[in-house]
Amino acid sequence: MLRFVLIASLFAVIVFQMVGEKVPVNDGTMGDGLFYRSIAEDFLGKIEDESYNVFQLQRVMPFAVLNVTFSLFEWVKSHEGLLRGIVILNFLMAALGVYWYFALARKLRLRDNLTVLGFLLLFVNFAVLKDMWYHPFHPGFSAMMLGIGQVNYFVRVERQRLFLLSLVAGFVWPSMFLTGLFLMLMPSEKLLVHESDRPKSFYPIIVCCIVLVVLIITGIWTGRFGNGGGELALHILSIAALLIYFLAFLIKNPIQWKLSFDLFRSKLKAGKLQVFWLSLTAFFLIIFLLSGSNGNIFFLEVAENYFTEILRFPLDFLVGHTLYFGFLVPLAMVFFPRMMKEMANLGMGFAMACTFMFVFILHPEPQFLLPFYPFLVLLILKSVKRYRLLKKDILVIGGFNLLLSAAWLPLNVSGMEEALGGENLSLLSQFPAQRYWMHFGHMMSWEVYIGAAVVFTLLVWLAWNGKIRYKREAKLGEDVEASRTETGHV
Repeated sequence: MLRFVLIASLFAVIVFQMVGEKVPVNDGTMGDGLFYRSIAEDFLGKIEDESYNVFQLQRVMPFAVLNVTFSLFEWVKSHEGLLRGIVILNFLMAALGVYWYFALARKLRLRDNLTVLGFLLLFVNFAVLKDMWYHPFHPGFSAMMLGIGQVNYFVRVERQRLFLLSLVAGFVWPSMFLTGLFLMLMPSEKLLVHESDRPKSFYPIIVCCIVLVVLIITGIWTGRFGNGGGELALHILSIAALLIYFLAFLIKNPIQWKLSFDLFRSKLKAGKLQVFWLSLTAFFLIIFLLSGSNGNIFFLEVAENYFTEILRFPLDFLVGHTLYFGFLVPLAMVFFPRMMKEMANLGMGFAMACTFMFVFILHPEPQFLLPFYPFLVLLILKSVKRYRLLKKDILVIGGFNLLLSAAWLPLNVSGMEEALGGENLSLLSQFPAQRYWMHFGHMMSWEVYIGAAVVFTLLVWLAWNGKIRYKREAKLGEDVEASRTETGHV
């Protein structure tokens, strides 16, 4: 009955969004969505002419399926028809993601409250309830749903299905095939952790100094230090905040990295390593042979864009991810040490996939995290398993996630078409456009950042209070039990 209520509620909102508002420009799409729609229009023709580069080919699958389907049934590939088609495809992917989630919940033997918590974290957010219906021409939603499948088959130790799913997912998102290989072929032994508090050392300080040097070099390279006034001050504050974040991350990290690396080298089998490299090489060879126009790929330009868009505001990546994904980010901040232990317990392959994910966490563009998001939800569920979740905790988390999802908020107000049209970029930081772009950390305005930072702080405080409440109740229970024992001895 509980699952029926959850599924019915989710798909009622999704159906409402499917027939609801869309991006008010270019017949329902903008930005990269124009390219993805062009794939749906003429994939079969362009793939023969080798018109896609290696990066683009790793994102074509949803739109190639749409193109082949329309061609097979001889449907007219109009903008309106393709928009309906991609919305239906996203709906089918959502159904598949829900199926995989409940299969995972059964395997983990989650209690009802944890099942509801995972469902809320995965499906009640801006990504699922608003973004992928308002701006549906994007592979991120399919990548997120396939990520749920990867986690499900990894936990179930179904390697063949995991490989096939990862192979398909490799044509949806560039990192997903590599992630699947990590999960399948890397050693499954647990990483070593400190049983007590981490011993003091200079290691965190040394790492922070290295990070500082890298940020200074990239800041000079991208011209960030050449900006004057407020932009320079905010960039320096962002660097300082990131260093404090890294320092806390390293101090609270319970994993013994050196001993774990030695264990990794001893457990890594030559046969599996050969399969790993052969599979990766074969996959990219196929991608390269299918591609044609690789002359427009400039890796230095990609790296420059990455470092240019980060550190606009202090910890903007945490704030932006919170508006996009909801309560999970504050929960991850509070339960970080426990999450690291659970990551270590899930094996070296899972730890390598999560380490790969950390590269994208620092970027305030939340869609980079979509294929990794189910991994974070799994870690949260395993981390809070020992805690007693009350109904009010679930209601608070669900309420805030629904509020931040903007499923209830009309986005297409007066001036939105002009703001998203792209002719005047200064409009992107103003009110109409920020109704949509405020959920993206790399696009939010300063005013939105201040308000979102307050919301983020509030959610962290609520999560911290919940954790402290449980510890206080547990300690009180231990004291009562000890008192009863002493009385019994007397």
